[in-house]
Amino acid sequence: MTRIHQHGLNRSLLLHLRDRLPDAKVDLHYDGYEIPESPRPLVIIEQMPSHHEIISKQREGIQAIYRYQIALIDLNSVNLSVNQERLTDIFHFDKFTFYDTLRDSRQTGSFLCDLTGVTPIHPEDKSEKSSYHRVYFDIEIATLKRSGS
Repeated sequence: MTRIHQHGLNRSLLLHLRDRLPDAKVDLHYDGYEIPESPRPLVIIEQMPSHHEIISKQREGIQAIYRYQIALIDLNSVNLSVNQERLTDIFHFDKFTFYDTLRDSRQTGSFLCDLTGVTPIHPEDKSEKSSYHRVYFDIEIATLKRSGS
């Protein structure tokens, strides 16, 4: 049984989105990350707070929900709407391969994403061109963890 973990999910999301969106630059957000002015489209994967809940007595089973915010920044509103629909379909329908980065990045299983929100962002300051044509996707990946596995 595949044991899903945060680092493996980061890598798996990155590789899947790079494969499915070959015309986009796909980055993983990290401390100190600065959004580049180009290229566009740009997809940024950002880890959000996860949630763990004990679901059995004596902590034999834990439900882990890993959360991500995925930013899409594009050239114009037309490209944004087209790529927004592409990403929405990817998160709704694709099965993502899980790469176990703790075991030489072997493919050890798969997972699905739950798309929980799509939020377009409009700049407050019209002169801030780098804030144009953005949308954010909130996704969750749920898994069960068992003691000793």
